[in-house]
Amino acid sequence: MPLPTPVRLLALAASLAGFTTLAVAPAGASIADATAIDGPSADIIALDGVAMAEDGTGGLVYRKRVAGRTNVFVSRFTAQGWQPPRRVDVGQAFNSSWPAIGAGNGGRLVVTWVHEFGANVQNRMYSAVLGPGATRFQDPVAVDLDVREGLDAYPSLSMSRGGAAYLTYRVVYSSQDPNLPPGFVDADVRLARFAGSFWSVFGQPVDRNPVQPVRTPTALNGPRVATDAAGNAVVAWTEPDDELIDRVYARRIFGATPGFVLQASPGGDPGAEGRPLRAGPDQFDLALSPFGEAAIAYRQLPASGASFTRPRAYVNLLPSVFSEKAGAFVGIKAVDTGGADGPTDGLGTVRVGVDDQGGFTAAVGRGVAGLLVPGDELSVGEPERLDEGGSVTPPDPFVERGPDGALAASYSLSDAAGAAGVGLLQRNPEATGERKVVATESGGPVSTLLSDGSGLGDAAIAFLQGEEALTTIAATSVDAPPGGFSVATPPEFVRTRQVELTWDEAPAGVGAVRYELLIDGQDFGKQIKGLERTVSAREVGDGDHEVVVAAVDAGGQRTRTEAASLKIDLEAPRVRLTAPGRSRRATVRLADGTPGEVSGVAASRSTVAWGDGRRA
Repeated sequence: MPLPTPVRLLALAASLAGFTTLAVAPAGASIADATAIDGPSADIIALDGVAMAEDGTGGLVYRKRVAGRTNVFVSRFTAQGWQPPRRVDVGQAFNSSWPAIGAGNGGRLVVTWVHEFGANVQNRMYSAVLGPGATRFQDPVAVDLDVREGLDAYPSLSMSRGGAAYLTYRVVYSSQDPNLPPGFVDADVRLARFAGSFWSVFGQPVDRNPVQPVRTPTALNGPRVATDAAGNAVVAWTEPDDELIDRVYARRIFGATPGFVLQASPGGDPGAEGRPLRAGPDQFDLALSPFGEAAIAYRQLPASGASFTRPRAYVNLLPSVFSEKAGAFVGIKAVDTGGADGPTDGLGTVRVGVDDQGGFTAAVGRGVAGLLVPGDELSVGEPERLDEGGSVTPPDPFVERGPDGALAASYSLSDAAGAAGVGLLQRNPEATGERKVVATESGGPVSTLLSDGSGLGDAAIAFLQGEEALTTIAATSVDAPPGGFSVATPPEFVRTRQVELTWDEAPAGVGAVRYELLIDGQDFGKQIKGLERTVSAREVGDGDHEVVVAAVDAGGQRTRTEAASLKIDLEAPRVRLTAPGRSRRATVRLADGTPGEVSGVAASRSTVAWGDGRRA
């Protein structure tokens, strides 16, 4: 499935010569321009998270220095775009760290962070919530009263569309113990659940073996959690096996009940059956579809004596909770396209998106190029080039997958002169889409790029660009067209004066959806908010008609249903009585027009009254 061909140049404020933009999308813009959230300012410390709910609302979280203290700020994303940032750790006098954000439908947001209380006082994990329809965050509440020194927490937070949320994070107990192997710390992975009002921390860590030392945490190997439409979750983490070799593990979480530990990165060499692989992954990513299909992508390091000598990228799928195979991963598939020995141009980060049908798309960094690699539970498809060439830095790509292969992808780029920005791609199931390159006015290198999706092909993308006094937080969004849906018409001929037509809700993320009703190409309603419309049968007229409903999103993008048949027959049958000559025999003929175009006459249900009480 080839990507669209670039057709025109985009002039950035930083003059990104050679980078192109493509515009072959449906009517309406699908990729928004970048919005400066904060800056340029030397007080901006870090961009920490971005989240998008199924309905397209969301937000981002970052840290900024105010009056000598580090505080947490959030910018909401609504149908009106990115909103001015607000501080959420209000009333707290010391430094905050490790913020994370999750988003639910209706504008819900939940933010967590660690707040310090000084030497010899245990740091605490806090949270603030923005309810549906609310305009301000509630006051902070404690999640975990003891996260030790709050070091290397690398939290991951995810909220379901209904408002249930899960937070996973590391708590480091010791990094200096002489009994620890070099490069290891004493830590565990904790999990907390938000049920809409209160947080509760699971009684036991989610680790396979909580007493096992773990590799020194990094942003690439920190724990991940993702929620599905039902409010359940999958949590994944890295942990050494019994031979102190890192593996990726996962659990399903059903409400407050954790499932069994499942190993996502196998301990065997994929190129040599029966041979152990004595090296582990150093980076992984987790994606979860609305119906609970999970995908884990990871970068596997080579080991001495292994069948490959360079890092490899793999994806492993955990089938939907509705599948009889939901209890185990299906087996890894290579997505680096580098052959049996791995790519020679340097393997960057690998990330993944997944849909409910088991289809996935991996975003793979290869040197200064980005690849999109599709696949499913059985096979891997042909790779596609994500970027358009010309960049001299690794792309660090992200991908958010929707139904039927719809996706939103992003990657960082810079040219030989140092001009930098973020490349964006929105693609529809029909392989059409739009490209765009965005950057801040002040320019500079892109040091952080983050993305999160609605599960429908939409995405919220945030990035930190510039250095020192030119540091800027910026964000954009990718708006996928409404998803496929169908219209229902009466199965038989309609003989009533009014006809009720109904249709499914078109899946859509960013902004509200309105509907247009077309019958034989004629307009029978625009800007319809509901999922039904009653029309006059006489206005439509007798005959067999084609009904089409178009879903139109806030950006003007349209998705049409397949045509459905509407048959109307308001004209009564014609009766002809003949009695030739003085014959005592009479003939009654009933006619209702051309067969197939009218409902016809049911002879068995037709009677003749002779006027004397007799019928025939």
